[in-house]
Amino acid sequence: MSGALLLALLLQATPAPAVEGHPPAPLETPSADHAGAPAGPEADAHAAEAAEHELASVIIHHVTDQTYFGFRSKHLVFFVLAALLVVLGARLSIRSYRGGSIPNGLAGAVEALVLFIRDEVAEPSIGHGEGRRYTPLLCSFFFFILVAALLGLVPLPAYEGGRWSLAGTTSTGNIAVTMALAAISFLAQQYAGISKYGVVGHFKNLIPEGLPLWLLPIMIPVEIISMFTKPFALMIRLFANMLAGHMVITTLLLLIALMGQLSWTAGVLMTPVSIALGLFIMLLEILVAFIQAYIFTLLSALFIGMYAHPAH
Repeated sequence: MSGALLLALLLQATPAPAVEGHPPAPLETPSADHAGAPAGPEADAHAAEAAEHELASVIIHHVTDQTYFGFRSKHLVFFVLAALLVVLGARLSIRSYRGGSIPNGLAGAVEALVLFIRDEVAEPSIGHGEGRRYTPLLCSFFFFILVAALLGLVPLPAYEGGRWSLAGTTSTGNIAVTMALAAISFLAQQYAGISKYGVVGHFKNLIPEGLPLWLLPIMIPVEIISMFTKPFALMIRLFANMLAGHMVITTLLLLIALMGQLSWTAGVLMTPVSIALGLFIMLLEILVAFIQAYIFTLLSALFIGMYAHPAH
């Protein structure tokens, strides 16, 4: 977890000046010179284009990185907060074992998940006995991604542009964070092969035995590229899924304002529909949080097992 934190700190760039600290531009209103002008097809097309541009700017503003209470990166703040929650949960769970007491509540849930990762993910994917060595790393992946995703669904206070608001942010919706997690997974994959076979043996195992010599110029570059496509797939999959959920929720809620521009009645009628759909997607995001944490952990274990046991 500390490795991911250090990598994210290094990879986290300063928010873009064009976006940082600036709320979405207010909707343009027709000036007095054009108030009496007859509305034609060109005016309607211009209004529709302006509405689409405003909708896109609001969505991008809510899913990209921003300042947060003086900190340069909102995503990094929530990254550290998620990491602290994971560490706190682990410490509280360990404390419940003191005195030989039977764990319950939070400790019982954590124990069940840890045993599941060890017995159903690590050992079957990496190998019996060897899987236990990587269980702490895989548990760190699972619990951090899960807590970060669930934390992004909690509306926390934010102050921006002189206004208070409530918003949720998931740190794994920032590609720098998912890049750090994928980089740690990549290092673990290479360590699994090098520690067992040595540097030369590790790279020799990338080429299948019995391969004709004339295929070597083709297979060697392909296998080297595949070493980097595995962590790249982990990075993009987690980033895209976390970002997509927040974009969908934001878009559904913006339908209220968009329909309200057409008429007051349409805005009122769209309000319960948008809120209901937004709540449904938020409930679905709870399931997605568990699924994405599980997929990242499982794929990392499978990739580690591929280098630890290349014959399989």
